[in-house]
Amino acid sequence: MPETPPPSALKKIFVVFRAYSWPASLVPVIVGTVAASRDSAISWPAFWLTLAAALLTHSAANLANTYFDWRNGVDKAETADDRGILDGLIGGRAAPYVAVSMFAAAGLIGLWLAWSRSAPELIALGAAGFALAWFYTADGAAYKYRALGEIGIFLAFGPLITGGAALVQGGRLSAWPFLLSAPVGLLIVAILHANNMRDAGEDRASGISTLAMKAGPAASLAVYRALIVSPFLIAALYGLKWAFLLPLLSLPLALKLLGMARERRFSELVPATAGLVTAFGLLFATGLYLSI
Repeated sequence: MPETPPPSALKKIFVVFRAYSWPASLVPVIVGTVAASRDSAISWPAFWLTLAAALLTHSAANLANTYFDWRNGVDKAETADDRGILDGLIGGRAAPYVAVSMFAAAGLIGLWLAWSRSAPELIALGAAGFALAWFYTADGAAYKYRALGEIGIFLAFGPLITGGAALVQGGRLSAWPFLLSAPVGLLIVAILHANNMRDAGEDRASGISTLAMKAGPAASLAVYRALIVSPFLIAALYGLKWAFLLPLLSLPLALKLLGMARERRFSELVPATAGLVTAFGLLFATGLYLSI
């Protein structure tokens, strides 16, 4: 049989940094930027820098999570879907240094934005985001292992990124972007929950605790349904016509995901849920723009 060719550099990057999940950092930046455009013109250089900082932080967090799960024996070669270190695409010793370097690059961008946009509050938001990202599985907290991952992910990818992006644009904190972060934040939590439903057996064997593992299959499925359906209902509460109507175009995809969850097709469900984040989030952002 012919040998399997080694993965390309681009494929390595996509696997190591879990590129399928990147919409979870990109969409909140877009929503926050659009929310701020109600009161101020969009600064496109600031938008692209914010996007870069969010993507660097998210990718660094993914790599740090990969490292700590590998080091703590949570990910095993026979069962793990996270293959970056296990398949030798990045060395176990190198992974934390790469992650910290990416966090540092994001931090420098954040400091520049805080100074250039006269938004010192951005430093506090950035520090909170770093803490949630690093201590997701890092020693000393590892709150993912204590069934608190959903809360941390909602805070990080909902209010913090959305509110931070709006702060960069408008130069001041406002409740409006934080409120608007809820639908997208819940869908992003659904990515994690789908992942944890897939890994419930391995997590139990490793002695860690997640909401999906503690709740059991039936309750976990109910939680996933709520995370997928509630954003459509919340979008109606804002009283913005297009911000409610346009996201309905992604409802068929949401219904498809619910069917996949019932059939326990979790390996497909995880990236497919990220696809709904993209579809719903961009439609929601477009609707906001048309409504304000």
